[in-house]
Order: sequence, then structure tokens, then C-alpha cells
Amino acid sequence: MTGLKCPGCGSQRALHELLSLHIGQAFRYNALMTVAIPFLTFTGLAWALRKRTPGLYSWINSRPVILTVLAVIILWWILRNLTGL
Repeated sequence: MTGLKCPGCGSQRALHELLSLHIGQAFRYNALMTVAIPFLTFTGLAWALRKRTPGLYSWINSRPVILTVLAVIILWWILRNLTGL
């Protein structure tokens, strides 16, 4: 509607390309999604092991980590619309 790309635009195509082992194409569709996979995996493991490692779970859900993730998403949103990524 606005012509602007949201931070998640191309994420589904990027995930499809990653599953097909086409890393470069996935990066072209959505670089943030491509590089966020390890972080998302780590977050999922922290949640799954939250009873065994409550400190890790608390850290991954801490205010600084959440604000950093939010800042990265906002910066990605601005960068991809200014540069056409």
C-alpha cells in the first residue's frame, strides 16, 4: 500500500531458500531473517531448557536483549527502505 518494505517482507521466501540450501538467495530475500536463524534457535533452546538453565532464560528475556533486538529490527527496516535491500 505504501510501497515500503516491512522488516519481515521476504521472510517466507528466505526460509524456503534456506531449506533448499540456497543461502545467497535467502540473504537477498531477507538478510535479517537469514542471520536471525541462529539467534532464534538459541532462544528456542533457552526456552526449552528454562528449568535447567534459568539464568540463560532470564538473560535472553532481559530488557537489554529485548531492546537490542527491537533496535536491530527498526534499523533493518530503515536500512532496507533507504537502500532498496
